[in-house]
Amino acid sequence: GVGKTSIVEALGRAFNKFTVRINLSEQTDMMDLLGAFLPRPSEESDDGPRFEWCDGVLLSAVKAGHWVVLDELNLASQSVLEGLNALLDHRSSLYIPELCCEVTAHPDFRVFACQNPLVEGGGRKGLPKSFLNRFTKVRISAFTFDDLICIAKSCTTLNDDILHKMVRFVCE
Repeated sequence: GVGKTSIVEALGRAFNKFTVRINLSEQTDMMDLLGAFLPRPSEESDDGPRFEWCDGVLLSAVKAGHWVVLDELNLASQSVLEGLNALLDHRSSLYIPELCCEVTAHPDFRVFACQNPLVEGGGRKGLPKSFLNRFTKVRISAFTFDDLICIAKSCTTLNDDILHKMVRFVCE
């Protein structure tokens, strides 16, 4: 709620980079990110329906050189974190076991990750230091009362007394 993802998206717009947000959870599987074989409608010349590989959102971004925001990184399962290892280290690649191939990231590809503090519940866990060391860490503090007043003033023409009451209510 402090704008971590929005900051990355705004930077993407400023640098004219397409930015993809991937919201992670314990239920996210590496194949959700890489892709899968999906049925393809048959054509007249076919012997029947076939399965065709369809890139997942992360693999598509890796190939195209998009920016990716891995949101709620500390909710991801261990298997997803392990699957991201080669992408985040010097190899900058993803191995696709179903295709028996490795895909090297486009030179413009960038990864950003966001997470909320461990104390905010929802199954958050601490990530290994060896994993976190692959990122530059930026801590964004919660908005102050004055921050919220400034934001509210930019969005409305309500008088200051009403805005102060509203923001005080939200803060409480």
